[in-house]
Amino acid sequence: MTDSTVAHLCRISVRAPAKSIDLAVPGDIPVADLLPALLDYAGEETQETGLEHGGWVLQRLGGIPVDEESTLDAVGIRDGETLHLRPRAEALPEPHFDDLVDGIATNMDRRPFAWTPTVGRRVLIGLSAAALAVGTVLLALPGISLWLRVTVLFAGGILMLAGAASASRAVGDAGAGAALGVMATVYWTHAGWVLPGTGSEGDHLAHVLGARLLAAS
Repeated sequence: MTDSTVAHLCRISVRAPAKSIDLAVPGDIPVADLLPALLDYAGEETQETGLEHGGWVLQRLGGIPVDEESTLDAVGIRDGETLHLRPRAEALPEPHFDDLVDGIATNMDRRPFAWTPTVGRRVLIGLSAAALAVGTVLLALPGISLWLRVTVLFAGGILMLAGAASASRAVGDAGAGAALGVMATVYWTHAGWVLPGTGSEGDHLAHVLGARLLAAS
C-alpha cells in the first residue's frame, strides 16, 4: 500500500484580453504548465496574437510578472486571487509609491534576505537553545544545593522532552523538536554527572565516568 499526497486546489480568476476565466488548479503546478491551458480557454485568437509580442505573462494587479518556473504556492498565490493574462511586451507596470514608508516596506519584502517567518522561527530556536545552554552552565556554578541542582536538571530535561514531542508531532516543527531533544540530553547528562556516588578520583575513575554517562543517557 502506497501513500500519496494530493496537492490542495487553488481557485483563481484570470482576466484575459477577451474574457475572464475561473478555475481551480493544484497549488504545486508550475506557472509554465498552467499558461497553455489558460491560452486554450482564452481562445484561438489569443493564442495567435501571442506570437506577435513574445508570448504571455501572468501577474497580479500592481505586481511584477509571475516567475514561470515557480509553482503557484512558491510565488504565494492564494485561493481566490485574481491574476491578469497580459502580453509580455505590455505587462502591467509596477506601482509608484508616493509614500516613502510603503515603498521601502515593499522593496524590503522583495529582497532575497528579507526577514521571513522561517528566518524568525530559526532565530527563535537558536536563542532558546542558547538560553537553555546558559541555564545548565549557571547550574554548574558552586553554591547551589546538590539535590536542587539535580532536581532542576532532571525536571528541565523532562519538560524539554515533552516540548520536543509536542513540537515535532502536534505542531510539525522538526527543527524545534530536535533542538529541545538535544538540550534535554544535555540537561540529563549534566544531572547524571553530578549525581552523588563514588568519587571521581583514583583507580576507579574510568568506571565512575562510564557509570555516570550511562545514568545520564
